[in-house]
Amino acid sequence: FGYKEVPSKLWELGGPERMKARGLDPEGLKEYYRQRNLLKVRVTAEHVGNAVVFFASELTPTTGATLPIDGGIPAAFPR
Repeated sequence: FGYKEVPSKLWELGGPERMKARGLDPEGLKEYYRQRNLLKVRVTAEHVGNAVVFFASELTPTTGATLPIDGGIPAAFPR
């Protein structure tokens, strides 16, 4: 959705159409996406940023790894 409730451009472009298609208001669409992932959490830009900082730092010797930041969306597997 965006960092600290600031809408992302993706949300601005796709949100209204998806709300209309599902008959939801903005809060209903947020809840819809929260309920679709295995952890039942809202994934934010801050979560993605934390992963980027982790991989960009010297905290991990990891190379070539993919880390899905999606709360566990079954439809997204495999990646």
